[in-house]
Amino acid sequence: MIKSSALLLLSLGSTFAAHQANGFKVGEVSSDSATVWTRTTANAEAIHQVGKFNFFPKKDEPLNPLPWQAPGQTGEVKIIYYTGQEVGRPVKNETPWMSVDSDKDFTKKFNLKKLQPNTTYAVEVHSRKPGQTKTTAIRKGSFKTAPLATSTTEVNFNVITCQGFHRRDTNHGHQIYDSMLKQNPDFLVHTGDVIYYDKPLPYAKDVPTARYKWNRIYALPKLRNFHQNVSCYYLKDDHDVLKNDAWPGQTYGELTFAKGLSIYREQTPFPEKTPYRTFRWGRDVQIWLMEGRDFRTPNNLDIASERSIWGKQQLTWLSNTLTASDATFKFILTPTPIVGPDRAKGKNDNHANASHKFEGDKVRALLAQHDAISICGDRHWQYASFDPITTLKEFACGPASDIHSRGYSMKERKKNHKYLKICGGFFQVQVKRTGDKVTASFTHHAPDGSLNNKETITR
Repeated sequence: MIKSSALLLLSLGSTFAAHQANGFKVGEVSSDSATVWTRTTANAEAIHQVGKFNFFPKKDEPLNPLPWQAPGQTGEVKIIYYTGQEVGRPVKNETPWMSVDSDKDFTKKFNLKKLQPNTTYAVEVHSRKPGQTKTTAIRKGSFKTAPLATSTTEVNFNVITCQGFHRRDTNHGHQIYDSMLKQNPDFLVHTGDVIYYDKPLPYAKDVPTARYKWNRIYALPKLRNFHQNVSCYYLKDDHDVLKNDAWPGQTYGELTFAKGLSIYREQTPFPEKTPYRTFRWGRDVQIWLMEGRDFRTPNNLDIASERSIWGKQQLTWLSNTLTASDATFKFILTPTPIVGPDRAKGKNDNHANASHKFEGDKVRALLAQHDAISICGDRHWQYASFDPITTLKEFACGPASDIHSRGYSMKERKKNHKYLKICGGFFQVQVKRTGDKVTASFTHHAPDGSLNNKETITR
């Protein structure tokens, strides 16, 4: 835990320009809207870029000065965005200058509306000091809007999880971000464990330290560059809110569950209201983004049939929206496994565990009924599996780096594992229509982008 005064170093000085060391993130993209997140900082890059990585310390240690910090700075920001497809000079859309919110760590979100479907937008985020006319920093990038539900456009996206700062595999960020960018994905789904509050150097048991951990990792150039060029749908898991296996009502030091939720929304384009949502990407793809923490009962609830991860309201919504969908492929993106198999001991917080078998059976039956496919995060190994009872398929993307892979072994491979590898990397989904046939390719990749496994399904 770090004193607030140390974390606010350089953030209050009016002599500094309003920079964007964290760049910007684009999220919640539909066919006609998107959310752009940004934050103003006192420096153009993180400061004190020193220290070891590729390790996980067994105890917390004093951090002085704070490594890789990106102190916030009061400022104003505006967004310029355009398609570049018009004849001659592109028509530029421009938001008004808006002040960042100092109570929300100097962040600001812009909700862009009336966008064109299936279109690549160029984005410029401008920042300046309050009350000034001169722009002091500009970050540039792009994102793509979703195609309409009638479109047969090919869709290509990536899925990742578990990106601990001290388990990054290059000093300037996780290698997967460069590898994914080369695949030119339409979007990314981050299934959670974005930030590890309950891991040392430092433990985040208060709001300033939690914010420091967010700003530290997203000042890493590889992450920043990726998110400025590819939109991301964020899901959250336990380590992003409080601590391992967290549920509502718990605390972690001075950090409450409610405050953890608030900070997650503050630091990402995550929606302010309903955390579960679905997005259509053309005729053949629909994704469901599931919420695994907000509605969960305690994992140790005495009555097994009353233990829940998703809650009744979310389950009803899932059933209704699956029934209403005519997408060829229905992908359920979830922070934790539904099929597994999970490791035999020490876990009781997901649908693949015996502790949540009652709800897990209902979920697996529902998804199998609608021919959906589960894609999960959380597990520190890659796999492709199926449920022996319902035949529901599940793919786990694996952690963001090889050094983060642990907790399972090849000796534990089960009959329903079609693929298993104890490694880091990322997952890719490509859906393409040829005539009346639609093929989905599912590929597991190593951090350098090399292929580990491929499976295809044609419908």
